[in-house]
Amino acid sequence: MDCRLEEQKKKVIQEYRLHLNSNCNWEYIHPKGKYQPIEYFSQKFVEKHSALAMVFQIHKLCFAKIKYFENNVDDFLPYSYSFKSGFERCEMHKVQFLYHIYSHYMIGIAELQDIKDIDEFKKLCAYLESFKN
Repeated sequence: MDCRLEEQKKKVIQEYRLHLNSNCNWEYIHPKGKYQPIEYFSQKFVEKHSALAMVFQIHKLCFAKIKYFENNVDDFLPYSYSFKSGFERCEMHKVQFLYHIYSHYMIGIAELQDIKDIDEFKKLCAYLESFKN
């Protein structure tokens, strides 16, 4: 792992057990080698983007969602969920939900995956932005 990476990015790499391959892409390799490796992003992507963007890329969210949440990261708090203890504030590498500070909405990464239409996503962004004023 590149020692120059920010701590949160290193934690994403560790959390998802990623390895840098010979093409300088970060990939997941099944521990028993039963499945083909899954490439998620390049080293260049890691250097250019945030830990949140890395998590979003792993969860196959589109670039528009990555850019919006990167640009507005201060409006959100990362949360995870456990059936034993409910929602808990967490570090970015464990994020499952984003708590929108202004609206008090909890937005799940899985819900963001379900938004396929760019216009629907733009409406969500505008709606969230309306709470800032």
